[in-house]
Amino acid sequence: MLVPRLATITYFSGRKGGTGKSTIASNQAIALSMALKTNTVLIDFGIDSTQTSSRLLGINPDRPGALDFMLGLVKDVNQVLVRSNVVPSVFVIPPGSLKSWDLWGSSMSVNQAFNALRNLVITASRLTNAQVVVIDLPASIDDVVVMPALINSNIINLVMDYANYADIVLAELDNSIVRPMMDKLKLNPIVNVVLNKLLPGLDAVEAKARAFAHNGEVFVLPTSPIVQYLTSTLKPFVLYEPKGSLERYMKEFNRMINELTRQVKA
Repeated sequence: MLVPRLATITYFSGRKGGTGKSTIASNQAIALSMALKTNTVLIDFGIDSTQTSSRLLGINPDRPGALDFMLGLVKDVNQVLVRSNVVPSVFVIPPGSLKSWDLWGSSMSVNQAFNALRNLVITASRLTNAQVVVIDLPASIDDVVVMPALINSNIINLVMDYANYADIVLAELDNSIVRPMMDKLKLNPIVNVVLNKLLPGLDAVEAKARAFAHNGEVFVLPTSPIVQYLTSTLKPFVLYEPKGSLERYMKEFNRMINELTRQVKA
């Protein structure tokens, strides 16, 4: 029997927090499972943060998770993998019991982290029969998990605020991370740019962002008070009937899901 190709999609904002990255990642894990009619896995690396991705999918993050497995504190992937209480076709690996300061004394190299994460991704996808693994990275470029996750990725979604400084942040990530991956490591991931929380009057932002979408697209998601409200109450917006500002948001969100589905299948 032919096994569908596994696609790893990573959501990344560099050092910039508050972009809505985790909200998009968790809702797209749900939407992709529906569009592809397959299970998906979400790995939440929300270290030192609110673990939004895990919580939106109904998972209490106070349990062993990704970092525990990568550092060898947990040997069995089944111990860190849990089915979502909200959408049964989505499985979640929370960040784990460790914080960033617990990594300071760790001797784990980037190469060791890469191999451990690759093992986690492959094993989790096999255990769940998932075609897509979504990785939600922390707002950092220094954490030991960041580069291994990006190197392991088929698709990288750079999530930025729709703001005049978006191209400055994108240029930093392009010069320090994306292009070295492509030029030195000879990797060729699809790199999409997601401009979140569109505000009127900033029309030049999208045009500037296109220079940083490699093999991919630029997606613009409008500001939606309904999305913000549902997220603040830990409810995935993708499960609700689209009305008002959510209807406008979902129009662009679904366009992104359609393109991501095409990229996964390519």
